[in-house]
Amino acid sequence: MSESHPKSTDGLMRYLRDKKGIAISGSSQKRKLMNMGYYHGYKGYRYINTPSNKVPYTEFEELVSVYDFDAQLKSLFYPYVMFIETALKNYVLDILVTCTNSENFIVIYNQLLDNYKMFSVTEKTYKNASERRKAEDKFKYELKRRLDLRNRIYKVQTDAYGNGNKIADHYLRKDINLPIWAIFELLSLGEFGYFVSCLNKDCRLNISKKLGIRPTDDTNAMMPQRLIYATKDLRNAIAHNDVIFDTRFRSGKIDKQVSHAISNVTGINNLTFGTITDYLILVIYQLKLLHASKTEMRRIISGFEDIVEKLRANVPTSIFNQIIHTDNPSKILLLKKFISN
Repeated sequence: MSESHPKSTDGLMRYLRDKKGIAISGSSQKRKLMNMGYYHGYKGYRYINTPSNKVPYTEFEELVSVYDFDAQLKSLFYPYVMFIETALKNYVLDILVTCTNSENFIVIYNQLLDNYKMFSVTEKTYKNASERRKAEDKFKYELKRRLDLRNRIYKVQTDAYGNGNKIADHYLRKDINLPIWAIFELLSLGEFGYFVSCLNKDCRLNISKKLGIRPTDDTNAMMPQRLIYATKDLRNAIAHNDVIFDTRFRSGKIDKQVSHAISNVTGINNLTFGTITDYLILVIYQLKLLHASKTEMRRIISGFEDIVEKLRANVPTSIFNQIIHTDNPSKILLLKKFISN
């Protein structure tokens, strides 16, 4: 099979016209295509959610509008998502230091990162051998997670030092263990979520209480880690300039406990996280937990509405409705009421 010849920008424009039915011409549109990139731009925005759901563009400017919509969303969300990440790490840090009176990872590991103990089969009775095996398997699974966490923490430090990270270099060069706050600086949001999930239940309950999560919405003390996991994919997509407008960045289903907790306090139902509107709600929910000002929360909602209206004005209704679902106005209205309460 012969290898296809690479196409110049002019060739790509002809390809879009002749093969994709998209009207594109002139130096202005050529420059826009070059600026957004054919492979990063067109290839990433030619579909919604899945590659099989192609967008029926007829004009190049429609594609540009979706591309701009996505870029504006990332600019809007970025500072707030980073604020949430920093604040969550600081809230957890405060609990860890308060509970152990130490910044030493080994102390924290021994005293608090022992969630596996609640699954111990010692001195427990079981109906049958099968039930006992399941309990033993759960204990082994949780213990392995704890050991994996320790290995991850050491690997993060090793990689940071090898890459010239100033924090890691400062401590490790002096043969001093990194304090827990420095370790948190090195952890990705996903790794941080894994860390929190290994904390014992009492510690997780303290974190949940400190965040102000309603006890009835977090009876198993797993909401903090689930909020972290729910946020991490959005955070990573924004940080790496990936597409976010259609939530394709989700790496898995978001736990229903998150949806239920948010619905219970906001009155907003049908939170599937299949639309970017639901991620706005997730961000606002956490900002309110973290006591962000009403002015700041209203600013992000207003910014979102402006971006959405700009998209509505520049693409056909059939395309707009695939991106912004019909329940968006009602969800935004309830979100505004939630902020005001």
